[in-house]
Amino acid sequence: MVAVVVAAMATGCGGDGGADPAAFCSAAERVANDPVLLDPEVSTEQLDRLAAVYQEMADTAPDSVRDDVDFLNDAVSKLLEGDVSFAVDEEQATRLAVAFEAVSDYVREDCQ
Repeated sequence: MVAVVVAAMATGCGGDGGADPAAFCSAAERVANDPVLLDPEVSTEQLDRLAAVYQEMADTAPDSVRDDVDFLNDAVSKLLEGDVSFAVDEEQATRLAVAFEAVSDYVREDCQ
């Protein structure tokens, strides 16, 4: 599940009425360009680094993906706490997949 969360964020970035789309894209690119953070066997230290990037993305997310980024950020926070309940709850897992897709689409279409 960690790999899914990490990979989802690695694919996304743009420029609408959000806090700072350029910073958002930059943060997403840091995840995508750090193979250690994409490792499915991510360590606690790497998960801490990932959480910091997700928080930066949440702080700078454009309005069009803010809710999705917040949801993903919450999932990473739960992972840090050892809570994987969102991964086994069908409704939450579906919501996670939808959020991944929305952020990935934004990054692919709006981040250059």
